[in-house]
Order: sequence, then structure tokens, then C-alpha cells
Amino acid sequence: MDASKPAPDLVHAALAKADVGPGQALFVGDTPWDVQAASQAEVACIAVLSGGFGERALRADGAIEVHATVAELLARLDDSALANPARYAAQPR
Repeated sequence: MDASKPAPDLVHAALAKADVGPGQALFVGDTPWDVQAASQAEVACIAVLSGGFGERALRADGAIEVHATVAELLARLDDSALANPARYAAQPR
């Protein structure tokens, strides 16, 4: 790895370790740097407000969903992109 977030190196490393492509993965993060790193790696990103940043900032960087807490994400799992990640694979980020 050459760099950390917002460089996509860590995301690329995770994809390689999982042996999947960007369209087969979703990133869950809580900072604009997480969202930017995922976006640069062409991976859709779901954000959680636990990182001290607001929804507006996370969406501005490309988060496809923003949840107040991880518990909320879990409660809404069936309606989340995590339930059907393939529908986000073709969307430009």
C-alpha cells in the first residue's frame, strides 16, 4: 500500500484480499475520506454519522446512503444497498 484514505489504496487492497471487483463490494464508512476513498476505487459507499461529519458532507462526497447509527443501518438492512449491492454496481460515482 502506498497511501491511506482518501487515496483508494486501502480499498483496492481489501478488494484484492476478498478477490472481488468494485461492483461486487460496498464500503461502509463514517468520514468524507472514507467516502472519497471508496469513490476513487469505484466502490459504492454507505455512510454512518458516527465519525463526526454531517449527512450533507457525506452525501456531497458520494455516499449513496447515510444512517444515523450502525443500529439504524441494521434495522433498515432490508431497504439498504447492502440487501442488493448489484443495483449500485453500474451507477457512476
